[in-house]
Parts: sequence; structure tokens; C-alpha cells
Amino acid sequence: MTKIGLIIAGFDPSAGAGILMDIKVFAKIGVYAFAIPTSLVEENTDVVKQIDTVKPSVFKGMLDILLKHSYIKGVKLGMLYNSSIAKLAMETLSYYRLKNVVLDPVLYSSSGAPLLKGNRKKIIHDLLPLCTIVTPNVSEASSLSGIQIKDKKHMLLSAQYFIENGAPAVIIKGGHFIQKGLDLYMDRKQYVFLEAKALLKDVHGTGCIMSSAIAAFLIKGYNSFEAVKKAKLFTYKMIKHGIKISPSLTRYVASPDLIT
Repeated sequence: MTKIGLIIAGFDPSAGAGILMDIKVFAKIGVYAFAIPTSLVEENTDVVKQIDTVKPSVFKGMLDILLKHSYIKGVKLGMLYNSSIAKLAMETLSYYRLKNVVLDPVLYSSSGAPLLKGNRKKIIHDLLPLCTIVTPNVSEASSLSGIQIKDKKHMLLSAQYFIENGAPAVIIKGGHFIQKGLDLYMDRKQYVFLEAKALLKDVHGTGCIMSSAIAAFLIKGYNSFEAVKKAKLFTYKMIKHGIKISPSLTRYVASPDLIT
């Protein structure tokens, strides 16, 4: 029987990130995706112009009608945008005792637009014990942990913050900030630095791709570390095969259909 996962994230009409990209990643890995938008984002691959939040009552209604009649094997949490949506997501995770929960703590877009309103640190802090793994990039990990990450030592200290505050596992995505292709995985028993060949290509939505791939592999039955390793390779292939969708836009987008 096909396994089902739930995606909760923002709607990016360019489909390079957010809920549309997450659905494509789930499908490529072999997981059927339910998807509930938290917000509608007026953006392309280069810039975010405006964000409109989905009404909390509509968001809750979509959650209830899906979860009451379906067996969901895992959840990817992306852009939540405000405390009302985050609170409903927390209540849902707790009430239905959902497992294989991946939290991508999206705070800002690549262009600097804020993607989570309110007390960001408290919102994410409250979600950590309900998650299987949290997937911040260096900027997000620095902001949430209060440790300005400049090297591997700082990555370790920041990762410990997430573990000490309830997350069973964390992967800090190094991206451009430390060394391209360098990530840190940590759980309550181990930590491992994961490196990959550097790809000099600015691809929109790589954080979404990585976190949704981790969720899909968890749903397929892999443990957290195995899911992270497989997701990292998957994301590498997506970046490698990134394509330009417009001559007027500077960033690439990834297409799962181009990888094998």
C-alpha cells in the first residue's frame, strides 16, 4: 500500500520551493503527498513581494478532514508564517501523535523577507519536542540558538542547543556560510559532519528539497541518519540538474524529473 505523508508549508507559485516542490520530492521518492498551505506567497525564484496567510479556521478544517480519515505516516513542516498557524500545527501533531515529523524552521527567504512572524524562537522551541528532526540552515541555527556560527565548533554548539531543547535529531545545513556542501548531523548518541562536492549553482528552494526528502525517506522506513544521508545525495542531484526557467531571473530551480 502506498504510504501517505502530509506537507504543511507556504505556496510558492514558481514551484521552486514550498508546497509544490515538496509534493514533487515526495512523489519522486515514492510517497503520496497530502498538502495544506499556510500562506499564499507572491514570489518568483528571486524575490518575495507579498504574503497572505490562510485563515486559521480554513487551515484547521483542512487538517481535520484529512487526519480524521487517513493514516498519515509522516509530516513535513515548512513555512508556518505566524503563531496562530504554528499553534494549530502543534495541537495537531500532539493530538494525533504523528510520527516522522520534519521541522524546517523557515525564518527568512533568500532575499531577506521574513517568513515567520511573532516570537520566532518560542514558536520553534515549542515545536522541537514534537519533531523527529529539525533542519535549520546556518543562519536559522545561529538565530535560534544564539550562537553565531562561523566554524565547525560553532555548528556543534548550536546543534547541541536543539538536542537539549527536545529535538531527537538535528541537521544544520552549511550551505554557503561555512563550506559549500558541509552539513552537521547530530542526535542524542552521535554527531557526524557530512560533506559533498561543491556545486557552484544558486538553486532556489534547496532547503525545502532537503527537508522534504528527509521526511519522505523517514516515511519509507529509514531511520533519521539514513534518511539524512539519502536526502543529502538526492538534494545534490537536484542541485546538479537545476534549470533556468526564465532568462530574466538569476536563480535556478530544481526538477526531480531530471534525476535518476
